[in-house]
Amino acid sequence: MVEEIVRNLKKDFRVEFRNRSALNLAVAFAGITTLAISLATGGVPFPANIQSVVLWIIMFFCAMNGLAHIFVREEEERTSLFLSLNSSHESIFLSKLIFNVIFFLVLQMIVCPLYIFFLQLQIKSPAVFILTILSGGICISAGTTILGAMVSKAGGRGSLFTIISFPVLLPVLWVAIATTTRSLEDEGYSNYGNIIFFLAFSGVIIAISFLLFRYVWVEE
Repeated sequence: MVEEIVRNLKKDFRVEFRNRSALNLAVAFAGITTLAISLATGGVPFPANIQSVVLWIIMFFCAMNGLAHIFVREEEERTSLFLSLNSSHESIFLSKLIFNVIFFLVLQMIVCPLYIFFLQLQIKSPAVFILTILSGGICISAGTTILGAMVSKAGGRGSLFTIISFPVLLPVLWVAIATTTRSLEDEGYSNYGNIIFFLAFSGVIIAISFLLFRYVWVEE
């Protein structure tokens, strides 16, 4: 299984870095949105809760622009059957999950500095802020991987992906916004309970997705 996962990851990264369409689209969306908000406010800083809401809305829609394509591309290029014949469904799911986690973390490393710079965020608890961004990103990646497989088989593409992802990710966004707000407002804030929630949520979603992936992906 490890060999299959590594082989699939190499193929996915090779294809992604060859065209970079999903990454370029997500980064362009984040950059244009952040710059537009900064220009519209004239450099006047938002309250911390509004800054948190806008940050996670941007990251949510960046995820919607980028995370489904790893499965949709297999259907568009007619390679899903070949992939199923040469790899077990467990290795396919795990390789796509790892790809999405890495892809979204890279995207966050680009989006967050831009957002902090243009909207002049004053982060009073950097450790909590960074851990919230990272763990929240893993939650979003974990929650959307199985949904991306469902959308690719349904042929619904982006609009359907966003519609079915929002209810699943709403608890994550709710907690992430609240925790990010506290990290911006309270100096020395060190309550990591919400970080544990993110990790537990990711674990449950990954476990359920792992069990159900065969029935979503493999056509019998």
